[in-house]
Amino acid sequence: KKPYQTADVRTESTAQNGSWRGIALLLLLLISLLALLRSSYTISTNYYSSIDDIKSSSIVIPLVANDSTSIAAKTTSEPHQIISSESLPIYLIDASNINHTNIAASTWGDIAPHWNRTAQFSNLLSHATTVSSLPNKYNNNANSKKRRQIILIHCGPKLGSTTLRQACTKNLYRTCPQINYTTYTNFAERHEWGPAGYFGGNRLISVMNKCVDTNYFCVKQMTMLPPTTTTTTTTTDESNNIATTAAMTQNVEYIHLFPFRNYNDWVRSAIKQQYDRGGEIRCRRVMELWDGGKCQHDRNEIDIRKYSRVDLDRFQDGVVRRMNQLGERGKEEHTFLLYLHRDLQRVMELVSTTYQMPMFPGTGEKLKGTRPEGTCNESLVEQYHECFSDDLMEFRWDLPENQLWKPDGAFLMMSPKSSNQQG
Repeated sequence: KKPYQTADVRTESTAQNGSWRGIALLLLLLISLLALLRSSYTISTNYYSSIDDIKSSSIVIPLVANDSTSIAAKTTSEPHQIISSESLPIYLIDASNINHTNIAASTWGDIAPHWNRTAQFSNLLSHATTVSSLPNKYNNNANSKKRRQIILIHCGPKLGSTTLRQACTKNLYRTCPQINYTTYTNFAERHEWGPAGYFGGNRLISVMNKCVDTNYFCVKQMTMLPPTTTTTTTTTDESNNIATTAAMTQNVEYIHLFPFRNYNDWVRSAIKQQYDRGGEIRCRRVMELWDGGKCQHDRNEIDIRKYSRVDLDRFQDGVVRRMNQLGERGKEEHTFLLYLHRDLQRVMELVSTTYQMPMFPGTGEKLKGTRPEGTCNESLVEQYHECFSDDLMEFRWDLPENQLWKPDGAFLMMSPKSSNQQG
């Protein structure tokens, strides 16, 4: 029996040693797990701390914002851009219902892909969310500093520009009699019957700064320069140095109104305008620009560069770049409103009420409401579309051949080379 007893003791001892080793291994695993959890907690804490640091170093530039929407844009002191064209807020004003004007909020990134040749205003509205009012955060908030609000009405051919030019001219004379309009009217403005500052640049800045009681200004194909750009223009009327940083960085909210019109409808109306101006002779002159695949831009109405989608795309790109470069120095803000061009008067009534401004008179007139019979041959419409319409959705307005030509004195906030071009 003793051999059997010895074997039992050894077996029991071996079992006890194995048990202790198992416990030790389990403890080791627990210690390793605790260390791993602690490391993970430290990483997580540091991550959220970094996020808080980023948030605390940011400033919010509400390009458009009010109590009914959280749409806003952020920028930091870091050089990379935070505001983007895709997230740029756009407010759409729907005045189709005579009893009630609806307002919807969207972004350029949401509506731009749907603004094609056949798009109607209702198509863009379907990609927007209804809100209760236009943005007016600063002047309705008792805790915020009041800002001067300037309505910049962006004009384009066959979009009510004749009515707007006349209304803006009369409004300037009435609200700002203290300035000498002979000084503020150059050849281009006289030629197009444009109000003072119609072509932007130093002329517009000077008029806005002197006419502090004027709320509405009309502009044509204006482009926003970066804040670091300083440009000199020489005209027959004046020679000034434009320091855009000093001139535009003010405690101002710029409220931009852009008109919408169906593209195909706009093309036909612009081509008819050529017939109204010079009959078949004028039609043939336009045809010569497009014959043989030349597809040269026309300087008058039938010019894709002046269509509101291209105009808005070019302008918003400049604003986005400018706001990102301004960063913490930025004291200006930009609100974008899009409206159906035939609803101009009701839109101006809404703007006047929302921003507590006097009504902008003269917008109910239809200065080209009655037009003569006749138009250019249908083949000219087809020729135009073959030349330009395929580029509508991705128009390269940044290419040299697509730059808008400006006559002397009609310099916008654009590149210096444009000031010497004739058109």
